[in-house]
Amino acid sequence: MAGAIALALLAQTAFAGEMDKGETFYLKKQYGKAVECYRKALESKLNDNNRAICWYMVGRSYTQLNRYDDAKISFMNIVNLYQNTDWLPEAYIGLGDIEYKRKQYSEALKQYRLSQTDAFMKRSGSRVLLKIAKTQRNLGNTKEASECEKKILKDYPRSLEARLILKGSVSSSGKAVKAETAGSTKSAVSEKSKTSSQTSSAKSSSTSPKTKFAVQVSYTPKQDLANNYAAQLKKKGYNAYVKKGSKGYSVLVGDFATKSEAQSVCTKIRKSEKNDSYVISL
Repeated sequence: MAGAIALALLAQTAFAGEMDKGETFYLKKQYGKAVECYRKALESKLNDNNRAICWYMVGRSYTQLNRYDDAKISFMNIVNLYQNTDWLPEAYIGLGDIEYKRKQYSEALKQYRLSQTDAFMKRSGSRVLLKIAKTQRNLGNTKEASECEKKILKDYPRSLEARLILKGSVSSSGKAVKAETAGSTKSAVSEKSKTSSQTSSAKSSSTSPKTKFAVQVSYTPKQDLANNYAAQLKKKGYNAYVKKGSKGYSVLVGDFATKSEAQSVCTKIRKSEKNDSYVISL
């Protein structure tokens, strides 16, 4: 009996070691070696959940190697054999990603939707919805894509995906739109310089009109998203509104007589909304 327990512990240790090595190779982008480690781990006597984990990582590794057929087989092993594990929704996401890369957007959408179990949406809903939104845009379904993005902002307001949407830094391909981000940064610098200049001017001339200030909460090229976020802020008691710019829409809060008042509200918004709000002059 003691010998059997010892052998079981040895096998478990061997599995854990191969799993750790596989993860290390994956993070180093050595995907071929990662596959070898996970497949070696699968030779051990494992429970269903651990087998599902291994097949998932094999599938991800093959996807990175553009070996989509092999990746699909790996994910389908989870769908066919390990449906009662937590990795079933992740397998559908993996299958969706393969079809997305192949530009088979209708099939990708189908797979992404299959991942939407209640439990999975609670922990990864924003990620799933953003994938669906990008796929819908590639299908030309802009209304459906917009609905997904609004749902992210409403149900997962503090998620990374929500921040990317508000900044307008996600395109249909999922890549950051550097030009838009750069434009937003330049706008921030310009506004701060403008604030400094106008403040100095106000001090030097008593007849000059007084400068007013606001808090810029977000900047997005999409008017509907700006309107939606402003509405959310209003519900929280903020005097929020949308201002159209040359390249997009700013969500602003307040019309403050002094910069210190605006800064006080800005600090409060940064804390509650977890974003990079800043003070601008009007």
